[in-house]
Amino acid sequence: MTELFAPQIHQSRLDSWPQHYPWIDPTGYEYFRTRLGQARRDVEHGLAITLQHYTTREGQERMLEILQFKLDILWSMLDAMSMAYELKRPPYHSVTEQRVWHKGIAL
Repeated sequence: MTELFAPQIHQSRLDSWPQHYPWIDPTGYEYFRTRLGQARRDVEHGLAITLQHYTTREGQERMLEILQFKLDILWSMLDAMSMAYELKRPPYHSVTEQRVWHKGIAL
C-alpha cells in the first residue's frame, strides 16, 4: 500500500536527491525514473488483491502488520546507510573489528 504515494515520492526524490547526494552517479536514479510509470499499475494491482483477500477485520489487521514489517525493514536499511555513509560507521562497528556477514539464515 506504500505504493499509493510512490509516483509523487519518486518524483520528489528525483527532484531533490541529486543536490543532496552529489556522489551518486545520475544513472543511479534510474530505478526511480522507471518506477514513475510502473507505480500506478502496481498500485491498482495491489489494491485489487488487498480488497479481494483481506475482507475480515482480522485479515485487515494482519495486512497492516505486514505493511508495518515492510516499513520497519526500510527504516532499518536507511539507518544502516546513514551510519555507513554519513557517520562513517558501518553497521556492527561496535561489535567487532572484523567484517560481519549474516550466516545460516534461511530465507
